[in-house]
Amino acid sequence: MRNTLSVILSLLSVVALFIQSSIAEDLTQSNLPESAIARLGKGAIAEISYSPHGTRLAVAGGIGIWLYDAATGAEIALLTGHTRFATSVAFSPDERTLASGSGDTTIRLWNARTGVHLRTLEGHTNSVTSVTFSPDGSILASGSVDSSLR
Repeated sequence: MRNTLSVILSLLSVVALFIQSSIAEDLTQSNLPESAIARLGKGAIAEISYSPHGTRLAVAGGIGIWLYDAATGAEIALLTGHTRFATSVAFSPDERTLASGSGDTTIRLWNARTGVHLRTLEGHTNSVTSVTFSPDGSILASGSVDSSLR
């Protein structure tokens, strides 16, 4: 009797996992054009930003920042280092630098071509929710849940 019950529970677990995977797959594909890429990044996504010339795409999320080739959708790099959710991303006008804001209260600057971490900026006392470069690239502005603009 115990063996039968164990087999039944095991089968139900497998069926539940299969159904859950099927539903998740269907949801990522629903209402998308045939040529659309269904999924970029992994996990929850907070912000997406195209580079100024449209060659790269940065995706900020819970695991890090993904860089993609915008034409092919190929993953170029995963940028990690923030200790909490990445909430915002912005490319500099010359496309050399990528800025990312995070729930860890920091802004990280990355080489947008190689993904190498360049510098960490501190000063906010709560989550950084927005980063943007001035049109000439000389100023980086950031906004935070701490109600400050830096």
